[in-house]
Amino acid sequence: MRKGRAMRRCSLALIGTLLAMTLTGCAGYHSAPLPRGPDLRNSVAALNHTLPNGKAVDVSAPLGLQSVAALAVLNGPDLVAARAQRQLGEADLLAAGTPPDPSITGGFAALLGGPGAMPALSAGFTQELGALITGPADRAAARAGLKQIDENIVWQEWQVAAKAEQLAVSLSADRETLNSLQTDDTLLSGVSQAIQAQIGLQNLTSNEGVTALGAWASVQSAEAAAAQTAAQDEAALDALLGLQPHTPIALARPSLTLPPPAAVRAALASLPARRPDLLALRYGYTQADAKLRAAILAQFLPISIGGAGGRDTSGVWSFGPQFTLTLPLFNRNWPAIVAATATRATLHAQYQAALDNAAGAARALPRFIALLQGQYQAAKAQAAQAQAMAQGAARAYGAGQLSAPAYANLAALAGERRRNAIALHAQLQNAELSLVTLLGFGLPRDGTKEHPVS
Repeated sequence: MRKGRAMRRCSLALIGTLLAMTLTGCAGYHSAPLPRGPDLRNSVAALNHTLPNGKAVDVSAPLGLQSVAALAVLNGPDLVAARAQRQLGEADLLAAGTPPDPSITGGFAALLGGPGAMPALSAGFTQELGALITGPADRAAARAGLKQIDENIVWQEWQVAAKAEQLAVSLSADRETLNSLQTDDTLLSGVSQAIQAQIGLQNLTSNEGVTALGAWASVQSAEAAAAQTAAQDEAALDALLGLQPHTPIALARPSLTLPPPAAVRAALASLPARRPDLLALRYGYTQADAKLRAAILAQFLPISIGGAGGRDTSGVWSFGPQFTLTLPLFNRNWPAIVAATATRATLHAQYQAALDNAAGAARALPRFIALLQGQYQAAKAQAAQAQAMAQGAARAYGAGQLSAPAYANLAALAGERRRNAIALHAQLQNAELSLVTLLGFGLPRDGTKEHPVS
């Protein structure tokens, strides 16, 4: 009798201890209300401009390409959301490294009749052991998944940095183009008024002045289109930096030097080991391979061991081990194995395709850049020649040695050549930025994006 009471006390104490441990380790709920409004800054100075290494981006001066890229990586709204995804990978890793909770069972059966003398009691304890078999593969998959998330975040940072630089190049070209058009608009406006006055005095015919008037109209139309393009690029850059629309951004003249051919060849050879998108795909493949191993091991699961005991109605106490094992006779986890095999094969093909596309684009760009360089140099020379002619025409026009229509035509031609050179220069710089991005120069792993030579 004393032995029975002692066992009951031990059982109750054990159950109480387990319940206390369970309740102590439980998580609590805390609300996280959604924001009530946007969180956009109203000036560049209000942005976060402190780099992870403790240095700060100088926002008091016009921003260069590196500064624009760094601010975009530090403040981009989409990147803030992307970085939050890392918690999902950490949760998967925690789940893979945490064994399943044990379970306890208990029962009470009241004595309603028969030869027994007391109610029956029963209790059991079981622990599922499948995680011990698949645990290493599950943890390897979770670690690869977390690394994949990290590389995807870096890739997004890289893309945001590159996009910010390209927008800065485009916006600088927009502003330079718009300034050129405004200058020509003012010049041609005065010349057109003079032409109209000469037509009124019948010193010129309408046919003689129509070309100059048409040039002025073309400049005005191009000026309106350039203003729209500049506004669109400015809005896109504001959004990328987390600024309110129409926030002014002072930009320095973009400067970029293409890496030498030897550096390009070396970067192309080591592309799979450096580009975050390719690394992310490699980690994804590693994760799929580990999940396939886990699915194969899971053919023999679940398996659990434990103990069970209790007291029957005659007062006899008993206790002994017990186990449960699922035999792989019919299902054998085959659907999961087939799915995991297909996933691994798909990721293998995706990685090969991504590697081929990256290498092909990187190899094609240098020739395109060389073509643009030749076109830009020719356009710059033509613009300089046309500008010299326009300056000479201005002196001749001021001295009364050149008619207003002839001067207007030469001035319009000089402006057109100048803007053609501006457009080709921006196209060349964007192509060079694309090559730098494709080859992985200056990965923003520390919140900055530095070019090898700039």
